[in-house]
Amino acid sequence: MKPKFSIALCTFNSIEYIEQCINSLLHQTLKDFELIIVDDGSSDGTIDYLNQLTDPRIRLQILGQNHGLIYARTQAFAAARADYIALMDADDIAHPQRLEAQLRVLEAGNVDICGTRYQTLDTATARLRKRPSYVRNADLRALLSIYCPLCNPTVSFKRTLLEISGYQEAFRHAEDYAFWTALSAADCVFYIVPRHLLTYRVHPQQVSRVKSGAARESFLKAQGQYVQALLGIAAPPQSMPFAARMDTGWRFMQALNRRLPGTSLAANYEIYAEFQYRRNGWRTPFLRLERLVVAWLSSLTGRLGSH
Repeated sequence: MKPKFSIALCTFNSIEYIEQCINSLLHQTLKDFELIIVDDGSSDGTIDYLNQLTDPRIRLQILGQNHGLIYARTQAFAAARADYIALMDADDIAHPQRLEAQLRVLEAGNVDICGTRYQTLDTATARLRKRPSYVRNADLRALLSIYCPLCNPTVSFKRTLLEISGYQEAFRHAEDYAFWTALSAADCVFYIVPRHLLTYRVHPQQVSRVKSGAARESFLKAQGQYVQALLGIAAPPQSMPFAARMDTGWRFMQALNRRLPGTSLAANYEIYAEFQYRRNGWRTPFLRLERLVVAWLSSLTGRLGSH
């Protein structure tokens, strides 16, 4: 009998944090899962630790050499037997009820991709900080036009979505963002459980920090493709003078809200800010007012267009 969840966990030189990560998964309130661990060429003792694990739900793959996250996670996806796949990073900690809460949402049938809220743990200061997030489908898909509103290791999704898209080498270091935007462009439904069900470690060794330049290049490429696929617009939001944003920016906001009716005032406010310049000095109050008015009118456009 296939399990309810396949957890995709990729490791690479993770010995410092891996035990706490795996323990948090093995002690989930939902017990019916398989934990697929793909080690991507570790040399720090991670493999020795993994080889000592005896829980029958663990399925271990040792790649032997480093191929990179995209290859390793694709191997985990290919091995998955369950209808739902949960992402996890080797340095994070899952709340005991994470899988149980996400299963309830995914089995209800109207959500394809389900994340959760999370808290960050700064390894330098040991400071915990709870992170707010948007939760609704329209907001999440709209915000994907400017950044990734999902915390990747909180996310679970239907395995059938891999027939639409997967991880692509063309978007190395922004592969998660490219995956989510491809699924959003295909009209998949997103939701975030409004509970903090993961602790996300922040430390200097993270790929998002070490590879920030390459990640930015991949992000911009995926962002441009997403905006084009979603709205038929050639360029994503970028800073421009007042007259230009009253034309280009306003048309973008109208198109976005017609495509994703129900996008909130707060999300529209964030998105339109990308059309404005930063560090505006005395102009700041006027730009905030402009942003608020455009966001309100954009939300109204979406509401009227949905009737």
